[in-house]
Amino acid sequence: MKFSKFLLSSFLLLLAAGLVICAEAQEKTKKVRGVTGRCEITRHITLEQAENKALQDAKANALRKAGVSEKLWTVTGLISQDDGSEFSQVLSRMTTMQVEGYINILNVKYTVETEGDRSYSVATIDAEVKSGGTVDPTFVLDVNGVDGIYPNGSYLKFTAKVYGHDAYLHLFWFDETGGSVIYPGQYEKKQVFEKEKEYSFPVNPYMQYLMEKLDNSKKFETINLILVATKRDIPFVEEEITFDSLLKWIYAIPADERAAWREAVVIQ
Repeated sequence: MKFSKFLLSSFLLLLAAGLVICAEAQEKTKKVRGVTGRCEITRHITLEQAENKALQDAKANALRKAGVSEKLWTVTGLISQDDGSEFSQVLSRMTTMQVEGYINILNVKYTVETEGDRSYSVATIDAEVKSGGTVDPTFVLDVNGVDGIYPNGSYLKFTAKVYGHDAYLHLFWFDETGGSVIYPGQYEKKQVFEKEKEYSFPVNPYMQYLMEKLDNSKKFETINLILVATKRDIPFVEEEITFDSLLKWIYAIPADERAAWREAVVIQ
């Protein structure tokens, strides 16, 4: 993503799926130890990929062991893609686990187990699971105007409105390698967003969010947008911006003081 004084370049993602993320009003922490997750190693899955999948399985098992409820949801959609010879339809599916808790890994160990002619990567973790709390049902973040697909070189514009309480907003983008903060930034300063008042983004009328692929050899590039509203000014100060560091920040905020929205779009 490239930034200039009056230009913000952003490449964005696959498939729209609005999401309100709920954290805890009072933080409750439970430690779990020796929780395992597994993934079979095949000719289509490398050891590194299997270890990552095993770790995700271990995280889900740790949440279950700590008594945190979980909700699985799947979003399926069609995306038009130019394959160079004809316009074809590509079916894309994204499965996400929405949990009412956050997991902090304290220790992880990887091993390989064999059962007959099959090999499995096994991740064993010790972790802290934070959960609990009640959301404020009147504190709602509403976003409109974000499309699912953007032509390369077009611009992102949308509106946002907060209900129930004045708020501060943070806008993030993420892909599988990392992410960044779009708002607030050097040319769009932090401000209070009054409740029940509609605001346009970019907030700075001289700023543009350019939807531009970083690698033009790709048919499309994808990214996640996440907008977080907080009742108090709670800066995001993590140097490395990852989805895990964002969740850690979110779950440090009482559930009744925050609301969030997520959208996935693609640039082609």
